[in-house]
Amino acid sequence: MIKRLAYLAVAALLLLAQHAVVVAAYFRSEVPLTRDFSFWFLPIRRLAYLPDLTAAGAALAFAFTLLVAALLAALSYRRASESGGGFVLATLSVVPGIQYFAVAALALLPNLALRVGEEASEEQRANVAHVIQGLLAGMAIIVLAVLVSAVAFGAYGWGLFVMTPFLAGLATAYIANRDTLLDSSRSIGLVVASSALGAFALLMLALEGFICIILVGPLAIVAGLLGGAFGRSLAKIGHWRGRPLLSVCLLPAIFLLDAVAPPAATVSGREDMLIAAPPSAVWDALVSAEPMSEPPGLVAWAGLAYPIAGEIAAPGPGAERVGRFSTGLARERVTEWRPGEKLAFEVLSQPAAMEEMSPYRRVHAPHVHGYFETAGTRFKLKPAGNGHTRLTVEADSVLRMDPVLYWQPLAQWAVRQNLRRVLRDVRAKAERKGRDIAAPAPNFPAVAG
Repeated sequence: MIKRLAYLAVAALLLLAQHAVVVAAYFRSEVPLTRDFSFWFLPIRRLAYLPDLTAAGAALAFAFTLLVAALLAALSYRRASESGGGFVLATLSVVPGIQYFAVAALALLPNLALRVGEEASEEQRANVAHVIQGLLAGMAIIVLAVLVSAVAFGAYGWGLFVMTPFLAGLATAYIANRDTLLDSSRSIGLVVASSALGAFALLMLALEGFICIILVGPLAIVAGLLGGAFGRSLAKIGHWRGRPLLSVCLLPAIFLLDAVAPPAATVSGREDMLIAAPPSAVWDALVSAEPMSEPPGLVAWAGLAYPIAGEIAAPGPGAERVGRFSTGLARERVTEWRPGEKLAFEVLSQPAAMEEMSPYRRVHAPHVHGYFETAGTRFKLKPAGNGHTRLTVEADSVLRMDPVLYWQPLAQWAVRQNLRRVLRDVRAKAERKGRDIAAPAPNFPAVAG
C-alpha cells in the first residue's frame, strides 16, 4: 500500500523531472529560458522551441516524456485503486497542464480497505460477450475521438494521439477481463485488435488516410498497450462497477484544452551544396520556370507535399512567385532579389501539406491544412573558386500538432528531403548550362564560292 505523502512526493519528483530536463537543455544551448506560465504547465513543449534541437534529440526527449507519463500513470492508478475511487483523477494525472491538480487531489483521497476476491483462474474459458464488448468499446472510442477532436474541435494534440489510444486500451482490457481474467498475452492481443479495428473504421468512414495511420501507429500502440496493462490490473484487483471507464468522459475536455493551446514550433531546415558552375548559371537555374526533373523519392511515397516547379512573375522584390506542388499551388512573394547572390520569398498561401492514401477521393482530415505551414525560404549563392558556387538554402516552417516532439523529427526529415531535392535539381540545371556555354562552337570546313 502506498501512503498519501509518499505518493505526493514521488509524483512531484516525476513532474519536476520534466522541468529539470528543459532547464538543462536550455543551459546547454546557451538560450535564455523564460519561466512563465507555459514553462510551468507545459514544460516539455519548450524543448521544441530550441533552435538547435536535432531530430534525435526530439525523439529522445519525447521518449523521456512517455517514460514519465507511464510511471506517473502506474503510480496514480495504484493510488486510485487503494482509495476505492479517483480513477478519473488518475487519468488526468498524465494530461499536461492539469496533471498537478489531479495529483494533489489524489493525494487527498483516504485509503480504503480493499476487498479483493478470489482471482479467476487464467485457464478458465473467457467470457466471449465481454471480449466482444471490449473490442467494440475500444474501436468506438477511437472513432468518436477523431470525430470530436479532429472534425469538431480541429485539435490534433496530446488528447487525440496519446490519451485516446491509452483510454481505448484501458477500456478494452478492463471490459474483457472484468469477469474472467485473461492472461497478459491475450489481453495484449485484444488491445491490438481493437486498435486495428478502430484504424480500419477510420479508413472506411473517410476520417483518416492510410499514411497518417501508419505515422501515428508507433505512438498509438505504445499508449494503447500501457492503457491495456492498467485496465487488466484494475479488473484483477477488484470490481469497481465500471468506475474506471468514467475516465473516457474526460476526452472532450482534453480535446478542448488542445484546441485552446496548440503549439507553434518552428521547424528549420538548412542544406548546402557545391555546384560546378558559376553563380550566374546557378542563379539562372534557380529562377527558371522549368519543371524539376529530380524524383521526389520517399516524400512522395509518404504522401507529403513536394515541389514540382516555380515561376516568378517579374524580377525584383515584391514580385509574385507561384510554386507548383504535388498537392496544389502556393502563392509566394519575393522579399530579396540580388542576382547571383541571394533570393528569398515568403509564403502567402499554400496547398495541403499532404495527400492522404484512401479508398475515397476525399478524406475528412483537417490536419492536411494549417497544421504544418512553410513561412519562408532563402537561397544564398557564394563563389567557391575554380568556377564553382556554393548554394545554401534555408526554410522555416511552423508545426501546430502535439506531441510536438513526436511530430517534429518527421517534419524536419520531410523539409530536408525537399530542400536536398531542390538543390540537386538546381545543380543539374546549372552544370548542364555551364557545359553548354563552355562547349566550343562546331568548326565547319570553308566552302569555296
